Amino acid sequence: MQTEILESAREYLIENFGNLVSAGEIYFDKRKNTWNVKIIAKTPKGTLPVGEILLDSKGNIIEVPTKETLLNVLKMRLTEEEGIIIKVRAKDLSEITKVIKDIHAL
Repeated sequence: MQTEILESAREYLIENFGNLVSAGEIYFDKRKNTWNVKIIAKTPKGTLPVGEILLDSKGNIIEVPTKETLLNVLKMRLTEEEGIIIKVRAKDLSEITKVIKDIHAL
């Protein structure tokens, strides 16, 4: 059943969102009796979760975020990724740049 649910979610995403997003991990929520499929977006910075599709136990789609919602979540996630600022002493910066790539000193 899990394979059919995942395939149903993939088909829905392709038909309604094109290549903007794809189906990710799937899990069953026993409390709500729903299948939940993560919606992921592939970016130059990696794969980011942007929402979930909810399906009933028979595989019927119950709830899907709108395209606008997914885009807003993606924009927010990308901004979060880019907006990280850390304060370090100058003498420690060389050590940090060995561990973390793409650091830009201000």
